Amino acid sequence: MKRFVQFIAGAICPNCKALDTIALNKYDDEIYCVKCDYIEQRPKEKESLKSKQINVINLEDFKKNKK
Repeated sequence: MKRFVQFIAGAICPNCKALDTIALNKYDDEIYCVKCDYIEQRPKEKESLKSKQINVINLEDFKKNKK
């Protein structure tokens, strides 16, 4: 069975500085370099960004209170 490799276009390896050699391992969220065997965990999305609330203000209500 052939192994599927997904490369990150334009990525530069922080270890060997080679261009277009960084690939994703979709099974365990690792990124790695196929040239120098550099391995790193993929960054996780910050939880605080997911749960950030946005307060909505109705401008018409604000204008009514000023009068």
